[in-house]
Amino acid sequence: MKATIHPDYLIRTIAGEHILIGCGEQINLSHMLMINETAVFLIRKLQEGIASTEALAQCLTEEYNVTYPEALADTEALIRQLAEQGVVVISE
Repeated sequence: MKATIHPDYLIRTIAGEHILIGCGEQINLSHMLMINETAVFLIRKLQEGIASTEALAQCLTEEYNVTYPEALADTEALIRQLAEQGVVVISE
């Protein structure tokens, strides 16, 4: 599975919490998403152009102490959640 993140989404840290929010045409304060460190890491990788869940999962295994199957499952779950929120577009 591959994912493309909408370019107008930004990560901001407010009061120690990471928040994903759209800017430009995507501004909708009712759709701010609080995200954890792992999600921040993966979203930044998406913003760098890494699109496949397999490559994202590999990045997770290199950054964190996690097995590839765990990283892949977590990556796919996050991508699906972001797609439901309209943050990313999934392609096969």
